[in-house]
Amino acid sequence: MKNKTFRIKHPYAAASLIGILCTFLTALSMAIPQAMRHDTYMIYFIAAISLVISASLGVLIMKKTDISLGTYGFSFRSKDSFQKIWWYAPLILMEILPLVVYGFSNKILPYQYLIVAFLTIAVGFNEEIYFRGLILQFLTVKGRKQTIIGSAIIFGVLHLTNAFNGKNLLYLILQMSFAFLVGFVLAELVSITKSLWVVIIWHASHDFIAMTTEGELDTKALLILFIQVLLLLVYAIKIWKESTIEE
Repeated sequence: MKNKTFRIKHPYAAASLIGILCTFLTALSMAIPQAMRHDTYMIYFIAAISLVISASLGVLIMKKTDISLGTYGFSFRSKDSFQKIWWYAPLILMEILPLVVYGFSNKILPYQYLIVAFLTIAVGFNEEIYFRGLILQFLTVKGRKQTIIGSAIIFGVLHLTNAFNGKNLLYLILQMSFAFLVGFVLAELVSITKSLWVVIIWHASHDFIAMTTEGELDTKALLILFIQVLLLLVYAIKIWKESTIEE
């Protein structure tokens, strides 16, 4: 039977390298089909296949450690996951906002929706396996609070590259805040519930909604992002206080 603890000599270095590996493989999965000059949805399809390979590599790394996949969060029998399901409600409410304001795009064909779904599910599995699976376990030796904060910083910093794409300063600030707070909240949830499944579903759903709702980077979009950042901030503080009380 595999041990449920994992100790590594340099946890922050190992966690950072794992995060960099995930970010590199994700960027590569998009860069290769773009270099081949495919159309947008073929790029998405090829990228999704590449991300499935990346996620499989992440699972392989998990299996090479002394921890079971269930301990990493791939368990359907975690009582905490179901007893504290209400912890996920604010994440669901946050995604309703862009749907209500914009609705799904009528310019996307049914088969294109399926390709986007394939891509976002692959992204959800890939990033959560690395950032909330491997990285959280690597940092566990530092204690629960340092684990959550450290993983959120790594996630936020490595997602800064997505922000620098010619958008205005306010958008960049909001996007950076969003990335850090998402990393913080998802790490808190996995730490509390001991499960990756719901955060994978939320991550895929968030990306799917972001890619398929009608809307441009205008004042309305900035306002929605601002509200989402505020919700995440309040949510992060609330969970932090509740989890501290329970310790």
